[in-house]
Amino acid sequence: MLRGTRMSLTLLAAATVAGSLFAPAAASAAPLAHARPSPVRLIIDTDIYSDVDDAGALAIANAMVDSGEAKLLAVMVDTPSRWGAPAADAINTYYHHGSVPVGTLKPVDDSVFDHNYAQVLAQQYPNSLKDGTRAPEAVGLYRKVLAQQPDHSVTIASVGFFTNLARLLDSGPDHFSKLAGRDLIAQKVKRLVVMGGAYPSGREFNFFSDVPATKHVVNDWPTEQVYSGFEVGVSVYTGARLSQAPVDDPVRRAYEIYVGAGNNRNSWDPTAVYYAIRGGDGLFTESTGTGSIEVLADGSDRWVPGTTRSQHYLIKTASDATIARVLEDLMLQRPTHIR
Repeated sequence: MLRGTRMSLTLLAAATVAGSLFAPAAASAAPLAHARPSPVRLIIDTDIYSDVDDAGALAIANAMVDSGEAKLLAVMVDTPSRWGAPAADAINTYYHHGSVPVGTLKPVDDSVFDHNYAQVLAQQYPNSLKDGTRAPEAVGLYRKVLAQQPDHSVTIASVGFFTNLARLLDSGPDHFSKLAGRDLIAQKVKRLVVMGGAYPSGREFNFFSDVPATKHVVNDWPTEQVYSGFEVGVSVYTGARLSQAPVDDPVRRAYEIYVGAGNNRNSWDPTAVYYAIRGGDGLFTESTGTGSIEVLADGSDRWVPGTTRSQHYLIKTASDATIARVLEDLMLQRPTHIR
């Protein structure tokens, strides 16, 4: 997702660059054991054509598929650029997970972004789509995939805009399920993990890019919601060590195009996807007490204590350097074939 200079709009940005406003970082914290009885059933919803941290997040998810911690059910692209879906497919294909379906917002268009890594990945790296016109429409794919899953089993990691999720909420019965969208979500989804907003208050890009969709999802989503705010990933820098990755690694190429070889990028999306799969893991904890998010007309948000909606936001419990090392180690994990 896009951050860059636009994040100066976030009310707490200056403070969060120096460290978390909410809890002191514990420099000695280390990730916990990752043993799970079964892999997390995961769908990722991403605006991959813009900021490069979406590529880093997909790398982390694919690495955890290889380690048996996640089952990547689908990737949904929530921007109309024709290059987003094939770029996501190129990353999955590099990890030998090219069978993972990729849906996209439609109709697609020719939009590109500064440091246009998505088109490079789509056109220069192996993938089965080549163009977003060949990808299924995202809401239909959501309904198909969700209908096939056990009840209350799916985690959705939203690391982009809320457009797909809002349309899924409003979707009607179809040949995949007789349930309307909200009921299908309530039956099949366990948790929604979102990179978005700023806590306890602020203004962040994913929230204000489609305000009606943001309000709809924040207010009406029927399952547990956990929000990884701007302040979580802004001072966690990853990507520089990708220069050690194989030269055919599309994620390495994406970072080289976006920030230059050997340079870092903030880790908004990687932290959210990591939490969606491993939970706190000694690196994060959820806000305590009851409360909910209020989205204002300009897309800014604030945390309102005392309400009963099932929402929490993340707080870092480890140092930025510790979190960055864990994330980047996963980005550098070499692909293995599915067994």
